[in-house]
Amino acid sequence: MRLRRHPGRPAHLGRPLALLLAGALGVAGLTAVPTATAADDPVEIQGLKGEYFTQSAPGAFDFDELKATGLDPNIDFGNLEPRLKATTGQADDVSVRWTGRIVPEKTGSTTFSMIGDNGFRLWVDGKIAIDHWQDDWDREQTSKPVELTAGRAYDIKVEYFEHYGGSNLRLKWTPPGGEKKAVPRTALRIPADFDYDGAINATVLRDGRSLKLDFAQKLAAPPAGLTDHLDAVIGGAKWPLGTVKADPADERSLLVGLKEPVVGNKTGNAPGLADIRYDGKGGLNGKDGDAVNQFWTSGPNHSRHQLRTKWADDVTPGNAHREYPRPQLKRKDWQNLNGSWQFA
Repeated sequence: MRLRRHPGRPAHLGRPLALLLAGALGVAGLTAVPTATAADDPVEIQGLKGEYFTQSAPGAFDFDELKATGLDPNIDFGNLEPRLKATTGQADDVSVRWTGRIVPEKTGSTTFSMIGDNGFRLWVDGKIAIDHWQDDWDREQTSKPVELTAGRAYDIKVEYFEHYGGSNLRLKWTPPGGEKKAVPRTALRIPADFDYDGAINATVLRDGRSLKLDFAQKLAAPPAGLTDHLDAVIGGAKWPLGTVKADPADERSLLVGLKEPVVGNKTGNAPGLADIRYDGKGGLNGKDGDAVNQFWTSGPNHSRHQLRTKWADDVTPGNAHREYPRPQLKRKDWQNLNGSWQFA
């Protein structure tokens, strides 16, 4: 039975009736039914399953030995060198396979394009859309239009190999009536059979001194010594970690202190990813008591921290010295820079 308040009647007048009914029906008759909250809703994990392999021989371009499996946000890598080395121990003669599902926002013809260094291929809904298994670099390939339905999940697979030298890979799409852009993480889902309980995102926060790890589940209090089982690579450099604490605003998140600040930019969208790996042996548990397995994931650098001198805050447009002479930097002895150079 549901009690309705009569329109225009003060709320307190309904209480005697409610108490009377409670006595007639018994306490059990008015037991409140718990309602689901947003915090309890299951989290759908966005991104792709990434599997990183070494090749059987230089130039084999095969998938010989699986070295690491992780959660990748999307395929928009301007520089894969640090990532390949961190996962496989080498930056050359490496292959990667990404699998998952793609969910378009609009119904109609969608065109995919890829560019990378070196070879790559793409399958959508079980059909190959781009096949460029060639040992070259930076030659963009475009698929024929693919008919997709908004909201429906389609299987997607991307394969890639790196031979030697630089490495990069970008997957873009042109949705119906839209412009070409990187396929966003919001359109990607992990494979249905990928049993992943690790961090689903790793984000360097605006202060540049904290790394936030988000999970799909609520967590128990982080144990002491957890950082001994975590490794972080930010912008290609291994980063020293401080203490780990629970995020007071979210039971599904951890805050990892960084011993040195990460430099960002004014927009809070610096290039380079924050990669973090957990070996599964640090005693990290979900709130249900189940252990969190080893994981590897990544996310953006939102730091706005800037390198500054101790005088930076004292200089304003009103007191900056505009007159000359200014300090002239001169060098008495010059060093010859001729010789063999490498570039990346």
